[in-house]
Amino acid sequence: MENIRVMIVDDSTFSIAVLKRMLQKDGLEIVGTALNVKEAIQKAQELKPDLITMDMTLPDGDGIECSKEILKHLKDTKIIAVSAMMDEEIIQRARKVGIKGYLQKPVDQTDLDAAIERLFEGEELYGILKNNYEEAFKESIFSFLKREIGGEVVTEKVAAHPMTTNSSGISVAIGIIGRHDGRLIMDMSEETALGMTRKILQDDGQQIDDAINFLSEFTNVIGGNACSLLNGLNRSFGLRVSPPTVFRGKDITISIGDLMSESFVIKTDLGDVFMNVGFQKGDVEWM
Repeated sequence: MENIRVMIVDDSTFSIAVLKRMLQKDGLEIVGTALNVKEAIQKAQELKPDLITMDMTLPDGDGIECSKEILKHLKDTKIIAVSAMMDEEIIQRARKVGIKGYLQKPVDQTDLDAAIERLFEGEELYGILKNNYEEAFKESIFSFLKREIGGEVVTEKVAAHPMTTNSSGISVAIGIIGRHDGRLIMDMSEETALGMTRKILQDDGQQIDDAINFLSEFTNVIGGNACSLLNGLNRSFGLRVSPPTVFRGKDITISIGDLMSESFVIKTDLGDVFMNVGFQKGDVEWM
């Protein structure tokens, strides 16, 4: 939990000293402290901390309203409420304004550590995912096609891919579920799908319905194998694939959407395969 910048807001200098010692024990950097709402809002905007521990009762106002005002300007800052009372009404109000956790005084070191780790684990995981998901999916599809159909397999990244693209004939979409959710789209012509089906099964009698089933399973396998590769980097990803959805028709428009994604064209001896894969940062759950 290094490189996390923290501001402590509390009307008690004793409580600030206790929290400061606990946070520094974890290697966190204390960038500032505040004793009241006015000071907290001003310092938060100046310091832009990653994390704020927020006392719920302050001499000039309410810790929840203070948090609400801070989060208007610092949407990426995470706030943990700290209070002597574990009141359900306060908890509900805190959640509503965007506070991410709630700790009761006297704060336990283990509870504090767990809360901070849970808040920032997702950020670290998303960075790992962002840096590795392309290679995982490229490796998965390359290995499958090279093993099952042979010949030349070349993967080309589509630079500045458009938000929409037209289907070549058959499209399959599957959701990817985990700490950060994603989506995989595969698209190819009916001729390519049929050619691959007949080649893999060594049966020239395969028909278009068989090819559609093949592409559905093909997408599922590629997604599953790539998720396994990523889970191998960090099991906290918990990635798995959902059942595929198949679309058929050249008049279909594939929507890429605005999530972090990349598109590729995989060139094979039997035709081209379009692949788009992307992920979005999961929300931090209330603790």
